[in-house]
Amino acid sequence: MKSERIELYPTKNSRRLLKVSFLGHIFNDMYWFIIPIALPLIKSEFDLNYTQSGLLVSSYTIIGAFGSLITGYVGDRIGRRFILSWGFLLASVALVLCALSYNYWQLFLSLIILGAGISAFHPSMIAVLSTSFTYKRGTVLGLFQFWGWLGTLIIVMLAFLLIRLFSGWRGMLLILSIPGFVFAPLFFKFLRTLIGENPSHGRKKDKKYSLSVKKTKTSLPLVIFIISNTLFTMTYYGVINFLPTYMVEEKSLSFALASYCIVIVFAGGLLGTITSGKASDKISPLPVLISFVTLGGPTIILITLSHTYAMLLFLLVVLGISYSGIWAPQQAYLAEKTPQSVRGGTYGVIFCLSSIVGAIAPGITGLTADYLGFSNALKISTLPLFISLILLFTLREDK
Repeated sequence: MKSERIELYPTKNSRRLLKVSFLGHIFNDMYWFIIPIALPLIKSEFDLNYTQSGLLVSSYTIIGAFGSLITGYVGDRIGRRFILSWGFLLASVALVLCALSYNYWQLFLSLIILGAGISAFHPSMIAVLSTSFTYKRGTVLGLFQFWGWLGTLIIVMLAFLLIRLFSGWRGMLLILSIPGFVFAPLFFKFLRTLIGENPSHGRKKDKKYSLSVKKTKTSLPLVIFIISNTLFTMTYYGVINFLPTYMVEEKSLSFALASYCIVIVFAGGLLGTITSGKASDKISPLPVLISFVTLGGPTIILITLSHTYAMLLFLLVVLGISYSGIWAPQQAYLAEKTPQSVRGGTYGVIFCLSSIVGAIAPGITGLTADYLGFSNALKISTLPLFISLILLFTLREDK
């Protein structure tokens, strides 16, 4: 009854929880993307080869992937407030260490710490929101994703300006470390009163429900759902990472124009997050998810067949809507199918698999392009997405 009262009659606490989560998402997603943006400057300063440069990105990406799995599980057990606050503190310390690094291995180890820090946010924060807002849950999760996408868009667009204003990539990292030092005590102080966290009580509360999950064998649909999620994530990561290169080599765009492709996709994504979240509340998460995933395959194929700038612009926006639109219904569906006591761990599994696939998918797309051509590679990359749709259609809503 308490959570329903908060949602139907918004209180200061509920509004504060939303503000903290939205702002936290902006900066956490900035931390995810800041190193690839700064990589050309880092590569030049340390005189790195491509292998060394790639390992820098892989170091915190891989740690971030497995860290999500661990922090989601640990947050369910010892409290998400602790995980969220220490995650931000660790990420900010890591950014300072990166900025102060003066050899390759110092930077490498600092990025491992960064991966551990940024891995803490998504599983636990989404678990907090999906548990605290059962009414209009999809809308809340959609807004949460909106602010994350906005943070990514901001850092992509403003990174060059920050580098110039703060004397290079080191100064930029130092400035961006400040919000994490602010959010760490903020999360630790306020989340206790905002969500009334009591992990042991949560486990007892959900014990009967957890047993019923096993008895009714709903774990099989959950496994199917996670496999499907991994497959459609493979398509999006494999295609989006190659979009600028594809536009230069196959569509004859200049490098300057092609570099804006990701910005256009993320701009479209801002619309997709809110639309899919609200639709999940009005309809149901699963059919909304199926609709947005269905939109992705034909859009990617049409990109390979289109030759006018206007059509490409339109299709990139649609691709962003499709890609961003999967997250709110995905998370709302998982919230419906999992007990509160294991929700953070479940989200951790999703983020771990997504990150691993995100690291592998571009390599598969590149290998396919080497043998079959760039356009054919993008078309073939849609196959996992279509397979995921078949799996999603096998799922049935609870009656």
